[in-house]
This record gives sequence, C-alpha cells and structure tokens, in this order.
Amino acid sequence: MQTLEFIRSSVVAVNGMVDTAMQDLTDEVVNWQPGGTANTIAQLLAHLVSGQDLLVNDKLLVGGGTPLHDSGWAAKTGIPLERPLIWQREVWRLNLPAFDEFRREVAASALRLVDSMTEAELDREASWIRGPERPVAMLWQTIFINHGLGHCGEISAIKGMQGLKGLPI
Repeated sequence: MQTLEFIRSSVVAVNGMVDTAMQDLTDEVVNWQPGGTANTIAQLLAHLVSGQDLLVNDKLLVGGGTPLHDSGWAAKTGIPLERPLIWQREVWRLNLPAFDEFRREVAASALRLVDSMTEAELDREASWIRGPERPVAMLWQTIFINHGLGHCGEISAIKGMQGLKGLPI
C-alpha cells in the first residue's frame, strides 16, 4: 500500500468515526458540561473540525488558502471565528444542523485534497499553527488522523456519561 492510499483510507475512517460520534446528538447533549475540567462535546467538535478545515483548506495547500470556517461557516455554525474562543463556553453555542453540514463539507474537501496529491508532495514541508515546518504526510497523520480519532474517543466517553452509546466496540 502506498502512503497516499493509507492516508486516504485513514481520512475515510476518521470521517466515519465522526459520523458515528455525531449519532444521537441533540443541543442538550452537545452542550452538557461534564464534571471537572472536561470540555463539552460542542467544544470538541468545533475544535476538531475547524482544525481539520484549517489544515486541509489552508496549511496543506501550496501558497495557502481560505478555510471554509472563515468563508461564512463560522456565522452559520456558531463556532467563533477566532478559534481560541472555542474554549470559552459562555461565548458561543453550536448550531448542530449547520455544523453537520460544515463537517461534511470539510470531510469532502479533505478527500478531494488527498485525491489530488502525489506521493512526492507528501515530502513537502508545510507549517502548522505551532512548531517547525513538517512533511505534509506527518501533518495528515498527526493533525487529521490521530487528532481526529483521539477526540472521537473523548466525545464517545462524554456521550457515555450521559447514558448514550459512544463508539462501537
């Protein structure tokens, strides 16, 4: 299996996990505040998908681009235009139906980008928010794939705390 095939199949798997994590969500469920310092499902989803959007529609594009979030989706979804505000619970509220559309657009744009890439492009260095430039393949792995699966696990646990089914075993 070539690296691009692996990345594509992993992107499909992450998108499928987000689909599963989105099942049975309501406004009450996504905004429920777990105990301690845990984040709400709304915060986790906003962080996850806006980060994927930033990676796919800006950072991985040669010369950069414009994230979908910055092109009108912030207002539709309720997710703050300034991503650090996601962690301030009182500042915003997730519009779940609009968010579902947004995340599907981000997922589709990720697949379009993977499908347009060549194996050689995976070695190109690109920047992320923090740290030095890294190979594009590493950004796919760490920011889109590992990051996505980790947050899906968190969302599953928070759903379980509310009596809902999380991710399948």
